[in-house]
Order: sequence, then C-alpha cells, then structure tokens
Amino acid sequence: MRNLFETFIDVGSGLILSTLIQLFIFPFFGMYPTVMESFHIALIFTVISICRSWCWRTIFGRNKHKLNNIRYKKKNFYFFKKLTK
Repeated sequence: MRNLFETFIDVGSGLILSTLIQLFIFPFFGMYPTVMESFHIALIFTVISICRSWCWRTIFGRNKHKLNNIRYKKKNFYFFKKLTK
C-alpha cells in the first residue's frame, strides 16, 4: 500500500510541476496556453510516461525471471553433479 501512495505522490507532483514549468517556459517560444491547457498537455505526457514505465518494468521483470531460472538451474546442476561423484 505504501508503494501505491508513493507512486501517487510521485506522479501527482510531476503533473503539477510540469504544468507550472509549461506556464513559465512556453511564453519564451511564443505560446501562451491557459492553466487548463497546460494541465491537459502535462496529463497527456504523464499518461504516456506511466505506460512507458509499465512497459519497461514488464520487459525487465520477464528478463529477471528468466535470469533467476537460469541461475537456479545452473546451481542445481552443480549440486547434483557433486552428489553423483
């Protein structure tokens, strides 16, 4: 439950921070979005970021399980080899 709370704090603070940064930076490029427009832009990037993070965690999680299985099999192989000597 704590991880879920930390994730909400992380994502929520990033959303607020990116909205404020856009309101400050965009005028330097001739763009003058409203607060709601900046919020919606930040929300789009936040959703994309969450999806990207989930994909990477899924990929690395699968590889981690494969690596653990290989280590486990290797360890058992050497264990049984010692038993048969």
